[in-house]
Amino acid sequence: MEKVSVIMPCYNDGKYIRESIDSVKRQSYNNIEIIVVDDGSDDEETLKILQSLGNEVILLHTDHLRPAGARNYGISKATGKYIMPVDSDDTIDMYYIEKAVKMIQKDDEIGVVYCKADLFGEKSGIWDLPDYSFEKMLLDNVVFVTALFYKQDWEKVGGFNTHMLAGMEDYDFWISILALGRKIYQIPEILFHYRIKPVSRTTGFQSDYIQMQKTYRQIYDNHKNFYKDNCEEYAKVLRDALVEQVAIRMKYEKALEKMVRFYKIPVVGKIIKRFIVE
Repeated sequence: MEKVSVIMPCYNDGKYIRESIDSVKRQSYNNIEIIVVDDGSDDEETLKILQSLGNEVILLHTDHLRPAGARNYGISKATGKYIMPVDSDDTIDMYYIEKAVKMIQKDDEIGVVYCKADLFGEKSGIWDLPDYSFEKMLLDNVVFVTALFYKQDWEKVGGFNTHMLAGMEDYDFWISILALGRKIYQIPEILFHYRIKPVSRTTGFQSDYIQMQKTYRQIYDNHKNFYKDNCEEYAKVLRDALVEQVAIRMKYEKALEKMVRFYKIPVVGKIIKRFIVE
C-alpha cells in the first residue's frame, strides 16, 4: 500500500484545524502521513492547538510563504508517493483517499484524481462546479486543490507557482500537470467539504475583476506552449463562452426592459441599462 502525504498549510486557522485533521485521521486508507505547515501563525489559540498536536502530525514551520509556498515546503518534506493538499479549514470524506488511490493506480495516464464537493459554514449545499472536461480546463479552473497527484509530477513541474500573488496557483499547477500529458479524473461522488467563510482570499479575488484579468493573463503567459499546442480547442471554447455571455446579456436586457415598462420608470431604466452596457 503506497503512502499518501496529506499537506495542510495553516495560518491562524486554529479554530478549524482539529476538524480538518480528524477527517484525515478517519480515512479508510491506512498508509497516510499528515504534514501541517504553520505559515507564521501569530494567533495564540492557533499556536496552542498546533503545539498540542504532538505526534499526531508532522509539524513544520514557514515564515509567511502563503499557501503555495507552504504547500511546496510541506511536499518537499513528504515521503509519500502521492500527495493530497487539504486546507486547514476544510474536511474530506472518510473514503476519499482510498477511492482516489484506487483510481490513480487503475490508469497510468491519470495524474490527478478529485471528486465532487459540497459547501458548509456561511453557505451550504452542493458546490456547483462544472463536471470535469479538458475543454473546460482550457478556459477556467474546475478542479479544487484538494486532489490526489504524484509527488514526482510535482517535482517535474517545479511545484506550485509562488508568483501567483492573487491566488489561482492550483489552476496554474493543474495546467502544468496536463502539459505533462497526464489526465485528470473526477470521482462522481461528494467526498470533499469546502468551508465558506465570511471573508477569504477567494471572495476578495472574485470581487476585483481587474485583478482577475491580470491573473488569467498571467496563467496564459506561464503556459503559452500548452495553449499553442491546444489552440484549436481553446479557440472553440473561447467562442462558445463569448456566445454564452452575449445570450446572458440579451436575456437581462429584455428582463430590464419589461421591468421599466411595468414600473414606468424610463429615466431610472436608462441609467440602469447604461450601467449594464458599460
